[in-house]
Amino acid sequence: MGTSMRLRALKETVKEALKVIYYYKLRTAFSLLGVAFGIMAICVIVTTIDGANRKAYEIFETLGPNSITVFSGGEREASTRQRFYTLKREDADAILRVDGVYEVVQGYLIRDALVKYLDKNWQTRIEGVTPNYFESLKWGLSQGTYFTEEDNRQRRNVCVLGHKVYKELIGEGEAQGKVVVVKNSPMMVLGVLEERGGGGASHIDDRIVVPIATATERLRREFTYLTYIRVKTERDVEETMDDIRALLRRNHGLKEGTPDDFTIRSSRDVIEFLSVIKGSLYLFLGTASAIALLVSGFVLSNLFFLSIQQRRRDIGIRRAYGATRKGILSSFLLESVMVTLSGGILGMILSLLSKRVFEDLFDIPMYYSLKVVLLSLLFSFATGLLSGLRPALRAADLQPYEAIRG
Repeated sequence: MGTSMRLRALKETVKEALKVIYYYKLRTAFSLLGVAFGIMAICVIVTTIDGANRKAYEIFETLGPNSITVFSGGEREASTRQRFYTLKREDADAILRVDGVYEVVQGYLIRDALVKYLDKNWQTRIEGVTPNYFESLKWGLSQGTYFTEEDNRQRRNVCVLGHKVYKELIGEGEAQGKVVVVKNSPMMVLGVLEERGGGGASHIDDRIVVPIATATERLRREFTYLTYIRVKTERDVEETMDDIRALLRRNHGLKEGTPDDFTIRSSRDVIEFLSVIKGSLYLFLGTASAIALLVSGFVLSNLFFLSIQQRRRDIGIRRAYGATRKGILSSFLLESVMVTLSGGILGMILSLLSKRVFEDLFDIPMYYSLKVVLLSLLFSFATGLLSGLRPALRAADLQPYEAIRG
């Protein structure tokens, strides 16, 4: 058979498959939706895990391998995302004297603060920090300047905007010198941080950074406590963490057996934590997608068996007019694969449309790549091939006289 004849035969097979798919709309819809939800789950798995990897290594590179962060509140408060203020400024001063520690950044967070600029409002978080915060995180500016130690000492109402806040409130143009209202206090904008990107509920660019004295004494009237202390050490990280833990327990008067009223994390803990999340996502979403694809494949297979019973006479006539066993087999397999590939494409579209929901749910940016597309199409193709194979073989084995007789 020549190439042109093969192409003509393929064209006829595709046309026949499309006619059947159109004729059996309800069956097609059931199968297509089942595959779509399975592929959507696969897309969410792959993109979330890729996003988690990227986020983990970005955090690790930003903080550095020698970074330690101490949070107010113990592990129990951390699990409920509620923290009691237990760290004091004196703790930060004491940590700076720990052997090997060469940098300490003090931080105070105010969540869900309303910020206004002209007729625009935006809810964000305020991060009060010591001026070495920016250098510690290697966070550059897209415009303007940082605040200084003098600004902190004088408790000046100045701020540096995160890129997202700048876009939401000011939009474009020069931000330096403009005045935004933070918790009813006017703040002069000194600069705008470079965009770092990301996603999820805690967008890294969605923040306003102010001097810590301004945050604690002007915005919150809090003269003693801190939210976190970020530390960098020249020594072994684990040894430094042990020394800091012993120091804070002694300073806080915690007796033996009493749990810590603070939480210590290293930058490596971020990698380990996100690895645990990856494992949970693999298990949960992998099971969900496998079940969805299995069910859709089972439904598709049974619907094809039913379809063969309804189309026995048509199959018999085609065989009588010279259609080969291979031609019938190819026709049914192509029909099955076309349905599942369409479901796969729909699943990818659904995953893109639900991207924001899953980013907020897992607090991890989803990263789409060519790998996601290829995996989705591969799973769709395999589902169509496997679920359509037995019905297609049944149809191909029908003898013309038996099929026409019904």
